[in-house]
Amino acid sequence: MTTALLVIDVQQGNTAEAYDRAGVIARIRGLIDRARADDVPVIWVQHEAGPFVPGSEAWQIVEEVRPGEGDPVVAKTYLDSFAGTDLRARLDALGVTRLVLCGAATDACVRSTAARSQVEGYDTVLVADGHTTDEGPWPLPLPDGSTVPVGAKEMIAFTNFFVADTEYPGITTEVVTAEEVTW
Repeated sequence: MTTALLVIDVQQGNTAEAYDRAGVIARIRGLIDRARADDVPVIWVQHEAGPFVPGSEAWQIVEEVRPGEGDPVVAKTYLDSFAGTDLRARLDALGVTRLVLCGAATDACVRSTAARSQVEGYDTVLVADGHTTDEGPWPLPLPDGSTVPVGAKEMIAFTNFFVADTEYPGITTEVVTAEEVTW
């Protein structure tokens, strides 16, 4: 089994107001360092739509975790890191069968990529304390027209629950802390 670390959209524009930003970025940095030390491929995903205009400040990967020279970076325009990208081909070329996921934003790109990873047949590990989103809360609409305030803590907890609770035939799914990640 070959494992890769997928660092999803850790960009200035979606981490500036993020919940536990410093802690999450530090844990992602630690994962990157551990992966490199253990010869585990690190693959970067960078969003290039909406406010994430290539070259803009919002588009930049945060300085603390920027890819090294020659590191693979997958540019994407959809929330799902597989949609409309060559991510699957890159993973296949490396023989990857297991993905460890971390990044931003929890409620969008991380959740959709985790779900797609499972659908694509990858054993999937979500780093429970390695993803974040804006603090919020956002007034999310209910069918009756009322709203429910949902913030980062709820989004993170729900995403961890959702990924851990999702099963597909023949694959394993884990939600573990950065400290518990194994390759």
